[in-house]
Amino acid sequence: MKLPEKYALPILILCLLVAAAVPHPIIGYLATALMLVFVGINKKSLLFILFIYFPARPLFMELNGGLTYSGDLIILTLFFSLILERFKKNDWSFSKYHFTLSFWLYCLVGTVAALITGVGILPISFELRALLITFLLLYIIGELNLERKDIFHFLKATLVFTVILCLHGLIEKIFSRTILLPHAWEMWNLSSANKMRIYGAAANPNVFALYLSIQLFLSFFLFRSLKKYKVLVFLASILLAGTLLLTYSRGTMIAFGFAALVFVFWTRNKSFLTYSLGACLLGLLFIYYPVLFASNKVELSAAVPMDNLVIGSNTASDHEQALSGRFSEMFSDKILHQSTEWGRLYVVFKGIEIFKDHPIIGTGLATFGDSATLSFPSPIYGEYQIGERMYTDNQYIQILVQTGMLGFLAILTFIIVSFRKIATSKKGIFGAFTACLLLAALTAGLFYNILEDKTFTLFFYSCLGITLQKDIILKD
Repeated sequence: MKLPEKYALPILILCLLVAAAVPHPIIGYLATALMLVFVGINKKSLLFILFIYFPARPLFMELNGGLTYSGDLIILTLFFSLILERFKKNDWSFSKYHFTLSFWLYCLVGTVAALITGVGILPISFELRALLITFLLLYIIGELNLERKDIFHFLKATLVFTVILCLHGLIEKIFSRTILLPHAWEMWNLSSANKMRIYGAAANPNVFALYLSIQLFLSFFLFRSLKKYKVLVFLASILLAGTLLLTYSRGTMIAFGFAALVFVFWTRNKSFLTYSLGACLLGLLFIYYPVLFASNKVELSAAVPMDNLVIGSNTASDHEQALSGRFSEMFSDKILHQSTEWGRLYVVFKGIEIFKDHPIIGTGLATFGDSATLSFPSPIYGEYQIGERMYTDNQYIQILVQTGMLGFLAILTFIIVSFRKIATSKKGIFGAFTACLLLAALTAGLFYNILEDKTFTLFFYSCLGITLQKDIILKD
């Protein structure tokens, strides 16, 4: 085996680390170019680097702007290189991807509606990229000749990386965001409710929580399959669970709690129930509470500069009750009033108002609370008196407003046929896990724009791609 091929993954990781350590865009561009060269050396390692890049993409971008589109370029390079290879061999199987046509129809409806509404080409392209870039992984993994050993090599590497991200997040929490973070992030003006949450390398507690939840699931498969190092994997799962609790992400915990229950009943897998409950309980005892204690001690000992402390910020007892408080306050009069004034309920009510005016194909992409409207002005905000930088945090209302009933039915069709593909894949527990990921997405869509979450869609579309492979055996 040639040296670059054998050590492809370490070399690719080194490219990312060097670019992050030397904060000049030119270094980032060179690192990206070097990584793209590996498309002809080791496609599998180039694919695997995406699972390190995307969960920490905001941090990489902040450290080196030249890494901003590294992941996009890697995906596009893999996609077009595989298409070229398959066409040369006349070996592309279109039939197994027919079920994805409904998702492309959704994008087409949104694009046409946007053009009718008067949205520019650039905002539309921006939003299409947000929806489609990780979607291409379904085709890439569906065509890449992955083997069982590749899957477990990937699981081991990502678990180690996740442990590093967790330790980084715990340091962020203990030292109140004053060390090991970019200076711009340290200066964020967070409310007292958000200041207690771990944002991590994802720069968002909800995105970080989604990533940790997926990794908790995957760590179980690793724990179940390894003959050695089971104790280390379980210890890692305790760290993951404790860090997840410190994100205080209600939507994620509800979505994946539901998905985990369905997984247990579907597979009748008692070992998963024991594993997950044990990890969560021990994470609460040995990670969550000790980190809160350490964080409070650091604050009280004035190790944190006074100008970084928020007047009226939470006391030690407030911190200790924060987890239960986050759930108990969900339906309080105060929260409901705030949500109605300018929150999730306001977005839903405003969305229904717009939907009534555009029920068939909607107002189009880049018009209502998606990632494009955070960077480009929406042509409908003035008419409906919506403030700038509004984000829906609700996938369902966003789909209805932007693509109407036609787009909603297209997405519904994609969900149904995806479930059918998973059910007929004969992938056993892995198939059940993929279906539960889809269930988690359906639940999380009530709280987040889940289709724009690169980390979640990275894993979901990859798992869906694996279920399309007939040669890989993952029943156990």
